Amino acid sequence: MPKVGEQLPDGRKRLTPQQQKFLDNYLHRDMTQTAAARDAGFAHPNVYAVKLLNNPLIQERLEEMRDEMRAKFGVTIEKSVRDLKAMRDQALREGKISAAIKAEELRLKATGLLVNKSHVTHENVDSMTKEQIIAKLREVMEKAQNRMVDVTPAEPEQNIIGLEDRRLAESN
Repeated sequence: MPKVGEQLPDGRKRLTPQQQKFLDNYLHRDMTQTAAARDAGFAHPNVYAVKLLNNPLIQERLEEMRDEMRAKFGVTIEKSVRDLKAMRDQALREGKISAAIKAEELRLKATGLLVNKSHVTHENVDSMTKEQIIAKLREVMEKAQNRMVDVTPAEPEQNIIGLEDRRLAESN
């Protein structure tokens, strides 16, 4: 197999060292695509991450690397998901609810049905005054309030139960 940067028989070039580092980060270091691109040194990591993963040559190399891992470790997603399901079922039989939940969570993550999303913003608090920090906290709290949905029942539960009792008494 040609090494990174070498010419392929059909005239195309193999990946650049930077592209290979992106794939190594993405596959072996369990980084998000943006973090992998950032660590590999791409100027606009969020843009390049998408471009790289859509590149047919990158996709081909990524699949080769996955095949190498499967051959080396005998690990497949199917086998892992099957094993996690067995662990979940065993934990449930033994009444270990926390272990069952964790196994199911990992199984869902492995299949891509559960994605752990986080949004990180970088604020340099060291250079901010107390007033600026308080203003920023207020801004964040307002954004959070706007995104929240009020799920408080219209009537307290006791009133609802009392209402039902009154309706039954009135119908008799």
